[in-house]
Amino acid sequence: MPKIGNTGYDVDRYTLRLTLDPTQVFVTGTAVIEATTTQPALNQIALDFVGFDVTDVKVDGQPTSHQRADEKLIVDLPQALAQATPFTVLVSYQGEPTQRPSPYVRFTSHVGFHFPGDGTIFTFSEPDGARFWYPANDHPRDKARFRFELQVPTGLTAVANGQLIGQQTSANGNLFIWEHNYPMATYLALVAVGPYERLEEVSPGGIPIRHYVLPADKEEFVADTAITGEALDWMSVLFGAYPFEAFGYATSAVSGASLETQTMVLMSSELIGKRTAVHEMAHMWFGDWVSLDSWSQMWLKEGLATYIQKMWEFQDDRAAFEQAMLNLQAADQTGEQYPLNNPPPAQLLGYNTYVGGAVVIHELRQLVGDVAFINGLRLFVERYGGRTASTADFQAVMEEVSGQSLGEFFAERLN
Repeated sequence: MPKIGNTGYDVDRYTLRLTLDPTQVFVTGTAVIEATTTQPALNQIALDFVGFDVTDVKVDGQPTSHQRADEKLIVDLPQALAQATPFTVLVSYQGEPTQRPSPYVRFTSHVGFHFPGDGTIFTFSEPDGARFWYPANDHPRDKARFRFELQVPTGLTAVANGQLIGQQTSANGNLFIWEHNYPMATYLALVAVGPYERLEEVSPGGIPIRHYVLPADKEEFVADTAITGEALDWMSVLFGAYPFEAFGYATSAVSGASLETQTMVLMSSELIGKRTAVHEMAHMWFGDWVSLDSWSQMWLKEGLATYIQKMWEFQDDRAAFEQAMLNLQAADQTGEQYPLNNPPPAQLLGYNTYVGGAVVIHELRQLVGDVAFINGLRLFVERYGGRTASTADFQAVMEEVSGQSLGEFFAERLN
C-alpha cells in the first residue's frame, strides 16, 4: 500500500471528537493530532483522509491553508519547523462517510464507518480503513496514544479503546470519553455505538475485563467467553504480562469477521465463540503490542494468532494438537497458493495467510524445540513491544534463542 502512510512527522496522540447517530449516516468530527517533526525544515504535512467536507484546519491554534490530493489532506504549516519540533493539527470535518470496497478485504462491503441499520454503528479499519473516518498517518509504523470524545443519542452507549474515564448526560444525549495511553496502530482504533450492556470481571491474575454486549448476543456471549480471564492469564504466562490496561469484547453486526481492535475486540455477532475469542485475544501480543512493520507480512500476526488458538484448544492433549496441525497442513494445500511474505492484494487476508502461517509457525516450533520456541516468542514481545517488527526481526530472534541458522527455513516457506 505505497499510497498509505506519510513521512516527516511522528504522531504522539490523536484526540477524536465525534457526534454519531445510528439513524443518520452523517458524522461531525474534530481530530486533534499531536505530532513531532522527524526531518528538518518541514513546511507541510500529509494526512491520509478520504471523503467528508473539511470545515476548519489549524496548526498550533492558527488557521492555515490546506488542500485535498490523492486521498491525502495536505496541511500547510504556518512556518517551516526544525527537526524534533512538536506541533498540533486540528481538523474539523462533517458529512456522509465514503463507503467503498477495499482491494485488500473481501468479506466486508467496505472499511471505515458501518451503519448496519439496526440502531448501531461500528468501525472496521483493517488494513486501510482508518483514513475513511479520521485523518491520520495511516500506517502501523506510526503508533500513537488515543483519546475519544463520543457524543451519541440518549439511550445509547459509545465504546472505544482503553478505559472509559468520563460520561456526561445532557439534553443533546450522552458523551462518553475514552482514553488509551499505550501506542496503537491507526487501524486498531475502534468506535462502536449501540444499546450496549457492560459486563465486568477480573482475571484470576488481576487483569481488568470489561465487555460491551448487544442484548441479542448476551446469552451466547456469556457462555462462550467465560474462558476470557483464564485465557488471558495463560497467555500472560507464556508470552509475557498482558501489555495493556484492560481487555474486553464489543459485539457488533460485523459481516464475516472479527477484528483485534486493541483492548476492545470488535466481535462479530455472527462469530461469537471460544475460538474467535482466543484468536483475537492472542493478537493483543502479536499484531497489537508488536505490530507489523509491513502489511505484506500479514502471515506473521495471523499465523501466530491461529496457532495460539490451537495451542489453547488442545493444551491438555498434545497428541490431539499434533493431529489438528496435520489437518491444518492438509487444508493449507487446498487453498489458493501465494507467497506468504508477499501475498497479492486480494489475498492479504486470505485463507492461507491464516492457515499457511500457522503451519509455518508449527514447523518452526518442531525445528527449534518447545523451549526455544516459547522463549523466542517471549523475547520477541519483550524486544519489540510497543513498536513494529518484521519477518526478518522474528527470524533473528528465533535464531538468537535457538542458536540455529533459519534463513533457508524461512526462505523456503515464505517466498
